[in-house]
Amino acid sequence: MDTQEKANTQKEITQNKQTQNKQTDNPHDKGYKRIFSIKKHFLHFIKKYIALEWMMELEEKDLELIDKEFITDQFDTYESDLVYKVYTKEGVVYLFFLLELQSYNDFTMPFRLLIYMTAIWLDHFKNCDKNKRSQKDYKLPAIMPIVLHNGERNWTASCRFSQMINNAELFGKYVVDFEYALVSVNNLTESKISSSNTLIDNIILADKKRTRQEWTDGIGELMRRIRAMDTNDLNEWITWFSNVIRKLNENERGELITQIKEGDEKDMCSSFERLLNKEKAEGWKDGKAEAVIELLEDLGDLSDSLKACIMEQTDLELLKKWHKAAAKAKSIEEFEEAVGLVQI
Repeated sequence: MDTQEKANTQKEITQNKQTQNKQTDNPHDKGYKRIFSIKKHFLHFIKKYIALEWMMELEEKDLELIDKEFITDQFDTYESDLVYKVYTKEGVVYLFFLLELQSYNDFTMPFRLLIYMTAIWLDHFKNCDKNKRSQKDYKLPAIMPIVLHNGERNWTASCRFSQMINNAELFGKYVVDFEYALVSVNNLTESKISSSNTLIDNIILADKKRTRQEWTDGIGELMRRIRAMDTNDLNEWITWFSNVIRKLNENERGELITQIKEGDEKDMCSSFERLLNKEKAEGWKDGKAEAVIELLEDLGDLSDSLKACIMEQTDLELLKKWHKAAAKAKSIEEFEEAVGLVQI
């Protein structure tokens, strides 16, 4: 390997590490992971939004959130990945839960999930009693991969692994295949979400709102639903809101809690709207950045470094200019030249 190749390899390694760190530090990922790491909320999610028959009998005691460090030893992982070990009447199964909290589709998703699933099986096999695994009736535990997607655009990546295999049709039943469960926030109807009033429902209901107008139009109903939750769930919702939509300082957080608990409906909604309208709300910045990425994706494949550069931009005015440039550009290269990102 010559000097240039070594330099390029090291640069790629550094970029991969930086990308992984950014994914791990993403407040949106952390906000969701915090909620889904609580058993009762995860249980409500799978019962309502996946609703397989055997799930309906599960209780919190049947779920065990397991350490997934065995995956990080060999593969990149993300802050938003969770693994639950579930004890059913038929035996142990694993639910691998992946939060895809980005605007663009990951078309490698089936392969990504296969890697994670294989790592779980390998860990289970290595730690299983050797005498048991040598018996004729030994079986690996079932793993169900679940993807929650919250991007504005519809999820168009394949849900079946075999569709990533070239000429899979030539091999019929012999090709490796599985399908993951996809829950796309964008495709959930408000009537479906509003049929119950839990923390998960109200997070999803809020996450469907993409514009300030949508927030403004729906503030009254959302605030009434949040007020009806118990204190712990109300506090969790505000923590999620602070992590994902708009960072709240202690005074703002206290004011919002007081208004929700004690204020009349008009004051409660006014207080919430003031928080949303405060300049440089991180959620609106992310929305504008994702809008730029969506336009560019229609022009071709974006590099990870270009995506990261756009998502890291905090200047709303500059993002608006980038959005206009992306709308006018006929290629990604033309966009890069127009905004001065040729070196990205």
